[in-house]
Parts: sequence; structure tokens; C-alpha cells
Amino acid sequence: MPLEFRSSGFNHPNDEHRVDYVIYSGNWDVGRIFEDRSSTDDLRWFWSITVGSQRTRAGHVATLEEAKAQFQKSWDAWKVWARLEERG
Repeated sequence: MPLEFRSSGFNHPNDEHRVDYVIYSGNWDVGRIFEDRSSTDDLRWFWSITVGSQRTRAGHVATLEEAKAQFQKSWDAWKVWARLEERG
């Protein structure tokens, strides 16, 4: 099932233009990616898998594209670990 990125709605009015996504697999909230403006440029984007497990992963990277790629890689590994099957 493809991941879906939805605006989180968590932003304070002063940060209304900051990118902040909750990531869904179907109806399941599985993670988050957001712009961390307090970080340096090489660590601007934070991603995390938020489903409960001992294999939760997170990291900071320079670009939104890198954050999406790192999230996808970690999500795919988590699905293998959790023995989840995609259903068509």
C-alpha cells in the first residue's frame, strides 16, 4: 500500500508555512516528517516511524526528498520485521 502524506495541522500560526506531515499506510498513522527550522541546514528535516515497536526509527537529513527516502527504507524494513503483508 503506498504511503500517504497528509498535513499534520500541528503548526502554530507563526509556523503556518512550515511543512509538517503525518504519514499514513491506509488508515493507519505510521509516522511523521517535518521541517525543523531550529536545526542546521544539513539536519533540516526530521522523520520518524511512530508505530509501536522496538524497531522504531528516526533521523534528521538535509532535504524533504531524503527524509521521504529514509522513511520509506525504514518502513519497508519494519514491515519485514513485523511480518506484515501488503494486500491488494
